[in-house]
Amino acid sequence: MKTTKHFITAIVLLFVTLGYSQDYAYVTADSGLTVRELPDIGASKLGKLMYNEAVEVVEKTDKKLVILDQGKKVEGEWVKIKMNGYQDLKGYVFNGFLSENKMAKIVNIKLTEADIHIKNLAIYNDDELQDLTTKNNLNIDIHVKNTPGKKTIEVKNNNYKSVKILQRYQNTINILDEDSLCDLSEWKQFQSDWKPIKKINKTRFETLTYTEADTKQFVPFTIEDLKTIVAEKCGESWMKNIENISNTHQFPISVSTNQVFLKFVLTGFDDNITEKTVTFTVPKHEN
Repeated sequence: MKTTKHFITAIVLLFVTLGYSQDYAYVTADSGLTVRELPDIGASKLGKLMYNEAVEVVEKTDKKLVILDQGKKVEGEWVKIKMNGYQDLKGYVFNGFLSENKMAKIVNIKLTEADIHIKNLAIYNDDELQDLTTKNNLNIDIHVKNTPGKKTIEVKNNNYKSVKILQRYQNTINILDEDSLCDLSEWKQFQSDWKPIKKINKTRFETLTYTEADTKQFVPFTIEDLKTIVAEKCGESWMKNIENISNTHQFPISVSTNQVFLKFVLTGFDDNITEKTVTFTVPKHEN
């Protein structure tokens, strides 16, 4: 009889636990979502959640709210959430900018007078804010099978007179093996000219894509020069891979894009021009 009672108790506890299971949601607002002390638009701010950040919703308030976002009506209610990284700190957010589904990856870049969001691009440390306020250059490594091409760029909180975005790419050379490569990226590089990317509207841009012919462009070199640098940089064992090649386009020589650059040309209202450059490094192969 005791065993049966214990079994029934365990089942009841299981259903209670499931009934109070954690309810997570993801922030959909590109510019982030403000956390407030009370469920009121005028309440004190406790912090700000980043785009795609996961939060635990602990309570619904049934306190409705309707706001306008870029001319569109967004309806929802205030919900109480637990802020990540704080054991007991809770606050309220508007759930019109929360989703049950995780959003697409986004790169957040902070400029002095604007915020840049590059959508659908998976990078390492993608939860970190990339800061370009105190420096002019930024290096970002992107994940395997990702490319910076045809990505949407949103310019938010813009306090510049104008923002222009240019793009170019760099190709390098490698010698391939079955499961490794001889990296000659420091030997010679081909860099394309800067070109303006597509401007969709006042705040949205789209990055350029490159054809296979683009990714194969390279500076002229001779077989003799190649063999010399392979022996110097990679060792005599790699010389066997290229001992029978007759031209610079022959396997195992491989030319590919290793970096893509975005240049932000920022004109202030005093007509002062600032340039910021982001370098995206493309993985050579999957480990």
